[in-house]
Order: sequence, then structure tokens, then C-alpha cells
Amino acid sequence: MIRAELIKLKGSKAFLLSYIILLAVVLLMFGLSAIFYRYSIDNLGWDYYFTNIVSLVNIAAGFISYYILTGHIFAREYQENTHLFMFTTPVTRVKFYFSKLILIYGFIMVSLFFVLFLSALLGMLITDRPLTMAIWVYQIHVFARMCVMHAMLIPIASFFAIRWKSIMVVVLVVCTAIFLNFIYKSEWYPWIVPVLLSPNEGSAVRHVNIPIAWFSLFVIFLLGLFLSVWTYQRRA
Repeated sequence: MIRAELIKLKGSKAFLLSYIILLAVVLLMFGLSAIFYRYSIDNLGWDYYFTNIVSLVNIAAGFISYYILTGHIFAREYQENTHLFMFTTPVTRVKFYFSKLILIYGFIMVSLFFVLFLSALLGMLITDRPLTMAIWVYQIHVFARMCVMHAMLIPIASFFAIRWKSIMVVVLVVCTAIFLNFIYKSEWYPWIVPVLLSPNEGSAVRHVNIPIAWFSLFVIFLLGLFLSVWTYQRRA
């Protein structure tokens, strides 16, 4: 089923757009570092360079990229009327749901580490500062946590796509989430948790209650998973 989903994504504009959004973040920070000395790696170091990229991904780019892909994958079946055939196969709807979810999770992992390695390669072109093993290990840890946090926010997006059978509803949700990211900084708001916990846990402007932040992510993950599976099994 995962292979079938991959075939469906071949040539997909939503899939391409998702990568372009993340690529734009990398190129933006590379351009700023290359053109302006005050933002350069030589002046501020590798940590500042990666931190800016991570911040942009966590505040907006990641949500836009991953939610667009999620909305496309789950709403497409209804928009193209292929869900009728899909739901008459001997494969359960739950398996269909998780095959799509696994595909999105694979994209999150591949795309985030693509951002990490491309950022490093481009950065090495504009600085003589060494990219040490300690920096690599730390950044791999940061991006691995980002994979987990963004993955936990996907099921609730899939619920909106399944419930309203439209990618536009998911786009509206992500726009609302991003807007609130700039004005609401509570650990109880799960969409801000990637910003609060990455790249440095507890290093935000104010103290961050890490257990509550992870708890809010866990709750929205379970809620989204339950609502998505429950709705998927009942949609015609």
C-alpha cells in the first residue's frame, strides 16, 4: 500500500511544493550568511546559522510543507472519487490510513535531514570555520527531535482533511496555527512546542516547562489519531 501511495505522489505538485518550501528556508539563510557579514558563519558561528534555519522550519515552513502534503494525500481520494474503489477492497480502512501516515512520516524524516545536510554543504562553501563532529552530533540530535515533534502534529491535520474532504480546510488550519505561534507561547499549545523545545530545550526567552510541552504534543497526537481513524472508518 505504501508503494501504491508513492506511485500516486509521482509528479504531484503538492509533493514538489512541500520540498520547495523547505528548500526556500535553506537558500534564504544561505543567502543572508553569504551576502551580509553580520549574519555570516564567520561572524556568528555554525550554531547561529543552524538555529535560524531550525527556527524558520519550526515556526512556519515545516507546518506549511507537511500540512499541505497531508491534506493532499488524505483529501485527494475524495476529490478524485477514488475513495469508493479504495474502500471496497479487502484491505481495512485503518491499514489505508496508516499506510498514508507512514508515507508522510517518511517524508518528514527525509526532508528534515535533507535540510540539515544541504545547509551544511552550502555553509561550508562560505566559511573556513570547521564543522566539527560535536556540532554534527548536536544538530543531528536537534533534527531528530524535530522529526518526532512534527510527526506528532500530523494526525490532527489528517483528521481535518478526512472530515471535510478538502485540502483548503487543512490550509486554513495551518494558517491559524502559524498565526497563533507568533502570539501564544504556552507549552499547552502544541503547535508552539517545536519552537520552544528546539534547538535548545529550555533556552527560549522564558522558562519552558518541558514535561508539559511534551504532554501537550502527546495529547494532540492521540486525539488526532483517534479522530482520524474514527472518521476514516465512517466516511462514505
